[in-house]
Amino acid sequence: MLELKVKNRTLFLKGVATYQTLKGFISEFSKYKKSVDVINTKELKEIDTLFLGYLVKLGKNLELTLNQEKLKNIVEANWKTEEKKKASINIGFIESVGKGTIDRLKEFYLFLGFVGEVFLNSVKILLNPKRIRIKSILHDVEIMGFKAVPILATISFLVGAVIAYHGSIKLKQFGANIFVVDLVSISVLRELGPLLVAILMAGRSASSYTAQIGIMKVTEEIDVIKTMGIDPLDVLVFPKIVSMFIVFPLLIVLSDVMGVFGGAVVGKLALDVTFSDFLLRLHHAIGIKTFLAGVLKAPAFAFLVATIGSFKGFRTQKNVESIGKSVTISVVDSIFAVIIADAIFSVLFRLAGV
Repeated sequence: MLELKVKNRTLFLKGVATYQTLKGFISEFSKYKKSVDVINTKELKEIDTLFLGYLVKLGKNLELTLNQEKLKNIVEANWKTEEKKKASINIGFIESVGKGTIDRLKEFYLFLGFVGEVFLNSVKILLNPKRIRIKSILHDVEIMGFKAVPILATISFLVGAVIAYHGSIKLKQFGANIFVVDLVSISVLRELGPLLVAILMAGRSASSYTAQIGIMKVTEEIDVIKTMGIDPLDVLVFPKIVSMFIVFPLLIVLSDVMGVFGGAVVGKLALDVTFSDFLLRLHHAIGIKTFLAGVLKAPAFAFLVATIGSFKGFRTQKNVESIGKSVTISVVDSIFAVIIADAIFSVLFRLAGV
């Protein structure tokens, strides 16, 4: 039981002040809230930290016993610790976000500098064709291009088939089976074909470039190349960019063909659209603009994948752990850059009426 008595703007508490009597006290105290300046708890038999904490938060002057004063100091010390923890957590989060943002901006600034170096180096090489390493370019075309054909063809076929399959459910309801051709061809040729190639090459080529250059940096082979009077960009970057410029358009065309073929197979099986009808409708559904809207993205995607993969390789620290970290960041950044570029292309094509 807890008894309350007010005298000369002082509230005297008697009995037991614990969490069990706190609810009743809160209700009763609302009557005296404006007429009380001091709360006297010296006659309490028992008080717990929860009740005492509530009294402290009321902001009134407290008249406590020596033991209650010690308990109050413990409660307040605990509050300060909790507040410090919350403050440190908030500051830590804000600091980490700010530091991460600044680091990414610095990285982007360095990447722009690297792109500038690559551009100037490419101009010098084109003005002096003897510096072009044809064998390196052809080797890269074979490794990154032709060896990616099986997996790209399979993925593109399946994506085209999945689009047609999901579309067939609604098209059947409206008796518009033939429009599966428009659905598959436009979505594959304009967006999915180039994106599938770019994402696949980011996973295969960008990671490979980063790992190759990173390992050469760790083993100090790049330093050896420099001491031989050879610009590392001639050997390690220019052939990769050229090979990507060659490979990307070809792979996009392959992806378009396989994606549409996947849609045609599902159209035949699920919608009774024959291959001849599919091809006839395909001729009317897509124009040269639709085809070019996908293929024109190839140079930009190729440049981003090659330069980001190479840049991350040169940014690798001289330790083995850094190689794995750089490879991971290389793939993520390449895909991120490709998606941003694709969004920009979509806006530009819309403005151009393509």
